[in-house]
Amino acid sequence: MTDVRGREEAELRRQAAALRREQVMESARVRREASHARQKANIERARRERQVTLVDLVDRLLDGGVVIHGDITLAVADVDLLYVGLRALVSSVEAMEREHGVSLSARGESLSTSAF
Repeated sequence: MTDVRGREEAELRRQAAALRREQVMESARVRREASHARQKANIERARRERQVTLVDLVDRLLDGGVVIHGDITLAVADVDLLYVGLRALVSSVEAMEREHGVSLSARGESLSTSAF
């Protein structure tokens, strides 16, 4: 009797897990489709509004700043041998000074006058 009950409980757990997996997969699919729809809408809006030249794009990126982030892990037989974390901030000096209040410009008497 307990063996049958144990099998029934195990089957119920498997069914519940399968249902949760299906719900997670469906949720991921809905999010992915919504993301694709937003991306297409943004592309269409950008095409309708105006053409962007490469100079305009670079100017916008430097004015707002861009953070590039990446991770690389080299592993053999599930043993991590090497990890490299890459983070880069691309921004204009003017934008960094304006947005973060950090003085990065070469200012001062010794830097502005020529010593030669």
